Amino acid sequence: MNMYQESIYSFANASLTLRVIEYLRNQSLPVESVAVINLIDRWVVKVKMKYSIPTELFKDILAFFNEMGILHKPSDRIEMALWELEAGTSPTEVMNRYQVVIVAYGEPEQEEVEVFREEIVERLGYCPQNMA
Repeated sequence: MNMYQESIYSFANASLTLRVIEYLRNQSLPVESVAVINLIDRWVVKVKMKYSIPTELFKDILAFFNEMGILHKPSDRIEMALWELEAGTSPTEVMNRYQVVIVAYGEPEQEEVEVFREEIVERLGYCPQNMA
């Protein structure tokens, strides 16, 4: 049985978020897009597949995500921001409109998360728990 897949999870810190992105890249999955949003106390990651994947593979992915974080039900504001990203609105426009921090969108890339984390830590002068 195949199923079209998309999932939204939240992770406690940047390290867990980076592990998830690395996992997605290493599995050679048919990922259409990955949206990474930083909230004050957590990271929200939405993964959308290009096409249906086998149920067992999807269950494996969810098991990994569940080890790293928790299933996330986004607020209406975050849900609208994610919808607009998928509709082709630029991340900058979405950030301005919905007042959310979009760290990355598109291909799963670790570098964008790492650069964001480094800039925040440098500006603050210390490393907050969710940037660890």
